[in-house]
Amino acid sequence: MSKELHCVVDGCEATIEAETEAEILEQAEAHAADAHPELELDEETVETLKGHIQET
Repeated sequence: MSKELHCVVDGCEATIEAETEAEILEQAEAHAADAHPELELDEETVETLKGHIQET
């Protein structure tokens, strides 16, 4: 079963799909750096991202 994460930034339609939470977070970090450079991926933000990861 894979996992997915829809970008948590309002108005962004990006979706990340991967097999593990770690892969999702790695891709989310790359997406944030590219599309949302103003977004700080601090511990609280990472926890928010983890909470939005869904099984597909």
